[in-house]
Order: sequence, then C-alpha cells, then structure tokens
Amino acid sequence: AQQEGERIFDRAPHVSLVVGSASYTKLPELLVQIETGERRVTGLSLDTEDTFETAYTRRDNPHRAYITIIEGCDKACAYCVVPMTRGPERSRTSESVLEEARKLAAEGYTEIQLLGQNVNSYRDPSPAGMNFAQLMNAVGQVPGLRRVRFTTSHPRDFTKDIIDAMDENPVLCNHVHLPVQAGSDRVLNAMQRLYTRDEYMRRIEWMKNSRRDIAITTDIIVGFCGETEEDFQQTMKLIEDVEYDSMFSFKYSQRPNTPALALTEHVPEEEKSRRLTVLQEKQRGIQMRRNAEYIGERHEVMVEYFNQATQQWVGRTAQNKTLNFTLAEGMARPEAGEYRDVVVTRSGPNSLAGEAVRD
Repeated sequence: AQQEGERIFDRAPHVSLVVGSASYTKLPELLVQIETGERRVTGLSLDTEDTFETAYTRRDNPHRAYITIIEGCDKACAYCVVPMTRGPERSRTSESVLEEARKLAAEGYTEIQLLGQNVNSYRDPSPAGMNFAQLMNAVGQVPGLRRVRFTTSHPRDFTKDIIDAMDENPVLCNHVHLPVQAGSDRVLNAMQRLYTRDEYMRRIEWMKNSRRDIAITTDIIVGFCGETEEDFQQTMKLIEDVEYDSMFSFKYSQRPNTPALALTEHVPEEEKSRRLTVLQEKQRGIQMRRNAEYIGERHEVMVEYFNQATQQWVGRTAQNKTLNFTLAEGMARPEAGEYRDVVVTRSGPNSLAGEAVRD
C-alpha cells in the first residue's frame, strides 16, 4: 500500500481506504472519514516520529516473542524499496522496550527476538541514550528470559561491542545474521551498501575471535546490474573464507521505485540462474561440513513441536539450528517451549539430529 499509494484506487475501484506502514495509529480517525461518506481515504505520510508501539500485539507463539525496537531505514541500497515504504529510522525508547520485555517474561515467554529493518542502527531517543549493544544486553538481563536474538543487522552499523555483549551475557544467542549481498567491492559500491569487502570481513573476524562459537548466516544477491564473472568469483571466494552456517540467496530482480532501475548493464536471466545454482551448491557443501562438526556435541534446544512424519521432536538451538531428536524409552515427553539437552548424532546440510539426554 505504501509503495502503490493512490494508484490502488484506479486498479481496484471498490477500495476506499489505503493505509501505509507508518499510519496504522491513525486508523480510527481514517475509519471515521469513511463512515462520514468519504470514498477515497489515504494514510500514506512517512513524515512521523511515531514508532510501532501498540497496546495489543497478536502473538501466535506462547514461548517466543518478537519486539520491534526500530522502524524504517536511513540507508539507500540500490535494489531495496524499504526506505520508501517504511520511512526514516525511528527508535523506541529503551524503557518502553524493557517494559515490554519484562511483561513478556512475566507472562511466561522465555525467548525474545529484537526486530528492525536495521536493528543494530538502534539509537535510544530517551536520556538513557542506549546504543544497540547496551539495549540488547539489558534485555538479556530481564529475569525469566533464557534467550535473546536479533535481526536483521546492517554491516555498516555492526560494532564490536555487540560481540563483546554476546561474550559476556550467555542469554544473548550466539547467532548473527549479517547480510553481505556480494563479495566484490565494485558490486557493493553499485548496490550502495556503504561498506567494503575488507570492512565486512573485519566484522567476521570479530565473530571468529569470540569466546563463543557464533553461527554466522547471510543474504547474497547474484546477477546484480553489471556483475561480471570476476565479481561473482569474488563472492564465491568470500563464502569459502567465511564458511557461513546458512545462507539466503537470490537472483537480482528489479523493484519499483528503487535506484537500481536507472542501471542498464543487466545480467541475462539464464546467467543469473547459473550463478545462483553454483553458489547454492557450494554453500550446501559448506553446510554439510559445518554441521558434521557438531556430531558428538551436547546442545540445549527449545522444543517447538513433534513431527508425526519423522517421529521426532523438533528443537532449535541457541545458534538457531534445527535439531531434531528422539527420546530414550521411559523419558517424559516434552511440551512445546520446554528446554532439553540433546546430543547430536547425525547431520545434514540443513539440520541436525540427535538423542535427548536424560536429566
């Protein structure tokens, strides 16, 4: 709605209200306009300091909750429409975030994920003046919480104090999703990503040197405008150097209202597909090797559900890895949301398998 705006009225004449992502708090007054007879009402302004704080939030999982701490984006990645659809960055006060975390913990939630388009760009607007690492650490000290996660980070704003906080506070999960998008400085510059390959790898080095075993995941786009075979091979070299635990990978496709629409050096679709296949095959091999290293290790999982098809319980580790497990005879069946220790006995490219440990 934010992107298409009033054009929606032309395509769908039965629509009478179009509301963008920053105007949800104005819904009551917008609905009043509809009730008084107005036929085309819009709430599309992004000129707001409001953040996404709601009195009531629907939560489908009774054990894992999500807290939005920052909305919007001040970056201008060439392929991305988020700055247009979500507006500028607006951070919630640290106290409002902590109050929500304390309330969730009191209701029995044990895992919280901090959310934002660029979550580590968080800047506390209150006198407390917390940065992201400080807020994350404070949430991790809320009594009753066992896990705190965050997503998604932008490398430009990813600072070493985030890793330092993770080292000091075991409640902060040892998993970082840090999208690189490309391994070539030339492509990164065309994408307007605001960092170089070396700057990104410095952040990887912080994680590799951490006292904890941090799982690292990423996003990669292949076939961006002007990407040469040499550029693509630099991306392939980067994933070999980092050895990501998992990856979301995509072919570049044009999006309306993005700066990349002005670029003209398009990679043929069949070449994009080839590069994506090569990339994913390489990453699959890396994940096979990485996951095999977990065999014999003991990990705590939060139980998610019982898979009838495989007759296994599905759990998730602090590193955000799926660990399917069975119970020895006589062991009590776990409930969703419980925590169990599991010894890893097998591995595949996308998950681990093991046996629950007797208490």
